[in-house]
Amino acid sequence: MEFDDFKEFLDFLNHNKKDNENSIVNLLYFIDWCNNNNHEELLVRLSSEKQSGLGYNSVIDFTTKRIIITRNKLINRIFELGFVAGLGPFPYMILSKKKQQSKIKDSAKLKIEKILQDENLEFTISYIDVQKIVIKRGSNSVVRNMFGSFITKNYLTIFTKANNKYEYVLSIKKNGEFNKMFYWMKSILPVEISLID
Repeated sequence: MEFDDFKEFLDFLNHNKKDNENSIVNLLYFIDWCNNNNHEELLVRLSSEKQSGLGYNSVIDFTTKRIIITRNKLINRIFELGFVAGLGPFPYMILSKKKQQSKIKDSAKLKIEKILQDENLEFTISYIDVQKIVIKRGSNSVVRNMFGSFITKNYLTIFTKANNKYEYVLSIKKNGEFNKMFYWMKSILPVEISLID
């Protein structure tokens, strides 16, 4: 989606007097609008790592239509910072008070078609094929030091209706605050999201 298309959505919100303080409602309108206008857009992006550092890492993209798993390129493993609470650029702008005047930098634009053609694409899962997603707080990865104690990893498992199970370790540094990440996923993704503390 180009920024002009996004402005069309903002006009839709304003014209229908749907631009309100309820951010979840506006995000759900955005998802419906994308589906009705044949736009597949990124909602949430999470970074996972099976091994720390330069080991096997992947990106889990939750779009308006599916989940896309891509193996992370070496350069991205080092320099990629991740998104605020995992939210994609357009959903983040919808939450922004200055969204009408904002512009998305070219570096932040993500085209789903390009992701699907990436040589590092591993697989995709349609939401229809997902039974549930379980997110677990990494209580087994607590680090204690002079600044207190904190969790270094969380876990995400995707269960499919075909009895497949995909497990991922979520980096704390790249995926932001756990509660916010869980809140947005549970609120806007069209699948069952469960939490295990």
